[in-house]
Amino acid sequence: MSENAYSASPAALIVGTRQIEQISRLANEMISEFISDVSSTSGWPGHDDDFAKQMKPQEKKEREGSVDTGSSLSEAIVSIGDGTLTNLKSVVGTQNGVLDAIHDSSTGDTNTGSHNGKH
Repeated sequence: MSENAYSASPAALIVGTRQIEQISRLANEMISEFISDVSSTSGWPGHDDDFAKQMKPQEKKEREGSVDTGSSLSEAIVSIGDGTLTNLKSVVGTQNGVLDAIHDSSTGDTNTGSHNGKH
């Protein structure tokens, strides 16, 4: 095979895309569950005493940072799936174009120029 050859496996890309979609769905479910669970802990430092007044700002900052990090990770996973799907569409489109060109050239249908095949 030439080192400049273009090769892709649409079937493998489809399988990979489906797996990434499943992972994306699970990641979204996990972050939703995490947000729900971590929100229920917001009252743990207390409410009005000195300890609560001291700890609440830090607890809120850490909780929100964790939620933001989890959300960003989930979004990154979804983006990988979207990129893979875009790549799959490009590969299939390129393959179909090449196969159509091969078919047209083997059937003698080369009337694609402005001179209707006449020179």
